[in-house]
Amino acid sequence: MSVLPGSSTEAQYIKPQSNIRWSAVALCCGMITICYIDRVNLAVTAPTLMKVFNLTPAEMGILMSAFFWSYVLVMMPTGWMINRYGPKIIGFWCCLVWGLATVAMAVVTGFKSMLAVRVVLGVTESPAYPVSARVVSVWVPARERTFSSAAFDSCSRIGNAIAPPLVVWLTMTWGWQESFLITGLMAVAYAFVWKFNYHEPDDHPRVTESELAYIRQNEVVSTDGKVEKPKPIPILQLFTYRQMILVCIGAFCYSYYWTNFNMWIPTYLVKAKGFDMKAMGMAAMAPYIAGVTLEVLGGYLMDAWHRRGASINKLRRTGLGVCLLLAAATLYMAVLSSDPVMIVVWLTASMGIFSFGAGNKWSIPSDIAPYGQGGGVASVMNMVGNIGSIIAPALTGYLAGGALGYNGGFIAMAVIVAIGSIAYIFNDYSRLVPR
Repeated sequence: MSVLPGSSTEAQYIKPQSNIRWSAVALCCGMITICYIDRVNLAVTAPTLMKVFNLTPAEMGILMSAFFWSYVLVMMPTGWMINRYGPKIIGFWCCLVWGLATVAMAVVTGFKSMLAVRVVLGVTESPAYPVSARVVSVWVPARERTFSSAAFDSCSRIGNAIAPPLVVWLTMTWGWQESFLITGLMAVAYAFVWKFNYHEPDDHPRVTESELAYIRQNEVVSTDGKVEKPKPIPILQLFTYRQMILVCIGAFCYSYYWTNFNMWIPTYLVKAKGFDMKAMGMAAMAPYIAGVTLEVLGGYLMDAWHRRGASINKLRRTGLGVCLLLAAATLYMAVLSSDPVMIVVWLTASMGIFSFGAGNKWSIPSDIAPYGQGGGVASVMNMVGNIGSIIAPALTGYLAGGALGYNGGFIAMAVIVAIGSIAYIFNDYSRLVPR
């Protein structure tokens, strides 16, 4: 008997005899946490590196955006490789090599060598999110998907929450070189954790038939128990779908906000708001603590709302559209404030609200991609989205030299994320039909 997508079957209500799907999600959580510690340690050490190597704000902006040059350029090949070779192989190699690239930051001698390392880091970290989205698309049913996506995506907030105090402590205790050495080795070790623990659903030694039925409740299943895989959509053809175009516009604005927040908040607090390094380390952590908490809560509540009858369209439009608009408003309030406490309060509110709906973004590949093609959809979304990540650090560095200083860069950031909210509100999140 076939199970049609979205149909009500006993698999939806019978508790499965195993819960291996959560171990697959947990592996993605570990990958994203370490990914973000290694990605943002440059932002935390930026004031130190600018002093040691006599770098200008514009040069530091280029270094911050250089990561995303290669990140974006390899994103479409990354999606093809994930679809072709699977998340087990790609996840192992990306963790291993990005860890070694982070270690290499400990021996840089100036702007050019730092630029080269950041480009390599962008290449090797590019699979992390598409791999995670692909894992969720085959391991988690729609009724648990927003929470699962929120769980791994919230680990970017955990990485950002851990990085400022950890990297500041490592830098002040041993030196900035050691901070890159230690955080890089964490990724090298995790590569082997992934290699020996991740399996696809059909290959996992401990998954039960009841759990396989449960996670496939929204798919078409043949009489032999296998999911019927639809015709593949070529990667380039994805750009011909209106849904995908709006997803990409929203992702561009989303990534602009997210990357700018990650890369410039430490320097913004020190240079524009007068925080010292110690106060900055603690203040920069607060928004991410709120982000982790509210993203997981938001994912849980969105899934609960879905189980009570809310459509996928309603979830994504509300979770992304409304939350991004409110994040823009509270960010603007932080720019206007001169009181240190209120600055942290407004920045924390902005990241918290932004994060509350963020799990919806990484549910979209699972929502709209045909079965098994989530890696390709995720990579295209991430590629276009991270063009915003390329522009954001460099543009903010440029605007920092203007009449409004760093505030000008953060006002632009608020406007752009508000535009993203409109793209998400007016999109449709039905599954793409191969042509």
